[in-house]
Amino acid sequence: MSTMRAVYTNLKAARTAIKDFGRLERIVAVLARYGFGHVVEAWDLQDKAVLKLIVRARPEEHSRKSIHERVTEALQELGPTFVKLGQILSTRPDLVPQALCDQLAHLQDRVAPITFDEARGVVEASLGRPLGEIFSRFDEQPLASASIAQVHAAQLLTGEDVVVKVQRPGIRDTIESDLNILYFVARQLEETIPELKAFDPVAIAGEFDKAIRKELDFSHEANHLERFDRNFAAWPSIHVPRLYRALSTDRVLVMERLDGVKVTLAGEHGHDLEVIAREMVRALFKMVFEDGFFHGDLHPGNIFVLPDGRIGLIDFGLVGRMTPAMKDETAGLLQAIVTNDYEGVARCFYELSIRTGRVNYAEWEADTIELMERYFLNKRLAEVDFGRFLRDLVEGAIRHEVRIPPDYTMFFKAIMTVEGIGKTLTPDLDLVGECKPYVEQLVARRYSPDRVLKSAADAMQGIGRLSRVFPVKASEFLSQMEDGKLAVRSEDRDFDRAEEGRERRLNRAVLTALVCALALVGTIARYDARFMLFGAPGVTVVSWSIAGWIALRLLFRIWRSGRW
Repeated sequence: MSTMRAVYTNLKAARTAIKDFGRLERIVAVLARYGFGHVVEAWDLQDKAVLKLIVRARPEEHSRKSIHERVTEALQELGPTFVKLGQILSTRPDLVPQALCDQLAHLQDRVAPITFDEARGVVEASLGRPLGEIFSRFDEQPLASASIAQVHAAQLLTGEDVVVKVQRPGIRDTIESDLNILYFVARQLEETIPELKAFDPVAIAGEFDKAIRKELDFSHEANHLERFDRNFAAWPSIHVPRLYRALSTDRVLVMERLDGVKVTLAGEHGHDLEVIAREMVRALFKMVFEDGFFHGDLHPGNIFVLPDGRIGLIDFGLVGRMTPAMKDETAGLLQAIVTNDYEGVARCFYELSIRTGRVNYAEWEADTIELMERYFLNKRLAEVDFGRFLRDLVEGAIRHEVRIPPDYTMFFKAIMTVEGIGKTLTPDLDLVGECKPYVEQLVARRYSPDRVLKSAADAMQGIGRLSRVFPVKASEFLSQMEDGKLAVRSEDRDFDRAEEGRERRLNRAVLTALVCALALVGTIARYDARFMLFGAPGVTVVSWSIAGWIALRLLFRIWRSGRW
C-alpha cells in the first residue's frame, strides 16, 4: 500500500505547498502545449485534470521550432516571475547552453500598464501624502511598463524633472505564489531527471528567490544607486541619476530624469562614438577592479548619452560584486590572456571555478590551449572577439563538469555586452588593451610590500588560531572514537535505485493481491440481496469497481514504464 500512500502524500503535499493549484495546472498546460508534456508526466502528479493537459496535442507550429525557442516562448507566456527567471538565466551560460542564453536574452516584460488611479494609489499610500502635495506634474501615461513596476515622468514642486518607478499592486502575492510553484517544479525535476542534479535546480530556484525578492524591495536599488553615485563622483564622463531619498520607499523610487539618447543612437546626434565606446569599457573595468561593485545589466536600454557627451546609466536593480580575492583571480586570468600565457589561462580559470565532478586537468589544459590558439594565435588584440572567447571558455568548462560562480559569469556577460555595444560604435575597439592598465595595477598591488606583509600577518594569525583550536578538536575527535559516536556514511546510487525497484515490484505485488481479494469478495457476495446498487448486489458492485480501477491504474503504470 506504500504506492497508494505515496500518491496521496504527493498530491496532498503539492496542494498544500501550492496555494493556487489552478495556476499550477495552467503552467502544466503551457509546458505541455510547447512540447514538454513528457517532462510534466514524469512529475507523477496523479491528477486527472493534469493528465488531460499532458496528452493534449500541441499546435503544429511549435513542432517546427527549436527547443530553445519553445522554452523562451513558454516562459514568456507564463508571465512576470518566469520572464524574470529567464532574464536572469540568460546571464548564466554556466547553467544553460549559450544558444538558450541568446534566446532568453530576447525575453521582454510585455505586460499591460496599470491604470493611473492604481499608480497614484501606490504612490500616495507609500509616501503618505496626496500626489498634488509632492508633484506639480505627474504624467498619466507611463514611459515604460514592466512586470514588476512601471515608470512615470513627473515634476517636483521645486521644478526638477524626475521619473517615478511605481511597483504594481498585488505583484508580491503573484510572485509568492509562483515561487512556491517554482520550488515544487525544481524538486520534481531533480527527482525525475537525474541528469539535472548536477545543476541543482532547487539551489537555482533559491538564488532566483533571493534575487527577485531584492528586486521587489526598491530600497536595495536605492542603495545601489547611491553607491554608484559615490563611486563615479570624480568621473566627469559618467553620470548617475540623483536619488530623491526622502521620496523613495520599498515600493516607490523617485530619481532624476536623464535627458539623453540611447547609446546606439549617439552617432545620429553628433557624438564621438570612439570616445563613448572607450569610456564605457573603462567605466566597466573601474567598477570591477577598483570598486568591486558593478552594474549587472549593461544593455543598450540602460545606457544613455547626454547632450554634453556624458554617459548616463540607469536601472541599478541587478549588481555584481568582486571581493579582493576575486579581483586577484580575475586579474591573473586577464594578465595570462594579455601575455599569451596559454597554460596560465587554463590554471587561472581552473582556480576560480567550482568543480562539480572529477576533472581531468590534462584534458582541461589541452582544451583551453586549443581555444586560446584559435582566438589569439597570429592576431592583434584589437582583432580578437573577446566576448565570444569568454563564452566559449565557459561552455568548455561545462563539458568538464565545472561551474563558474555567479558573479564571475555576470562579469563575463557584462564584458560581452559592453564589447558588443562598443564594437557597434567603433569596430576597432581593443577591449583587451583597455583592460591592461587595470590588470597591471592590480598585479603590482598584489605584490606590493604592504600587501605581502599583510598576507604574511594574516597567515600567522591563522596558524596561531589553528594551534589554539587543534588540541581541543583532536581531543574531541579521540573521545568520540572511544565512545563509538563516530559514524561513517556512504552513498551508493546504484543501491538506491535497486532498492526503489525492489519496493516498486513489492508494491505491484501487493496491489495485485488486493485486486484478486476484492474480485473474490465481489464474486462471493454476488447473491447477497440485502444491499442493492444499480440493480445488483452492492458489495459486488463496490468490490469489482475498486478492483477494476486499481487493475487499470496498475496496467497503466506498467505500460508507461515499458517494463512488463
